[in-house]
Amino acid sequence: MTAYPLGGSSGASQHNLSSSGLRRSPSNLGSGIPRPPSLLRPRSLVRKRDAKPLFTISQVPHKRQRYETVGDWIPGSPAEIRVSKMKDQRYVFLVALHEMIEYELCKMHGVTDREVVAFDVNFEAERSVSLHPNDAEPGDHPKAPYRSEHGFATMVEMMVAKKMGVSWSDYEKTVLALGPKPRRVAVKPLASARSRNSR
Repeated sequence: MTAYPLGGSSGASQHNLSSSGLRRSPSNLGSGIPRPPSLLRPRSLVRKRDAKPLFTISQVPHKRQRYETVGDWIPGSPAEIRVSKMKDQRYVFLVALHEMIEYELCKMHGVTDREVVAFDVNFEAERSVSLHPNDAEPGDHPKAPYRSEHGFATMVEMMVAKKMGVSWSDYEKTVLALGPKPRRVAVKPLASARSRNSR
């Protein structure tokens, strides 16, 4: 148990209260023990003009993202986090969490939005000509300017996903399903090769 001061002056007596004691109604506190002051401040103390948001988080249709991505952070005041719409709101939360962590670390380490977007757009262009597998993450690439920040954000995201009971493989499948579909290239057998082999 912790001793909490129950008076306004430094010479006020102290009583041991457990958290269960704080949950009891004031009439159950017993006689002779002063009522503790309210532990919560009224909402009216925080005015809208005083409450400056650090982030705005929104769900957007996947096709309305700035480029091919499921989560995007855009610097500003407040910073904007855009997450592609998904049915499971836990997935939306996890992507937003990842983006917030990645954004703050990139800001701390001087990695700019321009660098990240340029790398990601180039990576997706290379993926479209089969230079990267369909399930590859741009942020995992050794040349990604934000590789370290992305890796740490992914580690936290995985820990929270486990705590929320999210299957990581199901989550990944859902995220990958939003991305571009791999192009299938039809390869026709060469007729001339057959005729050469028959000679």
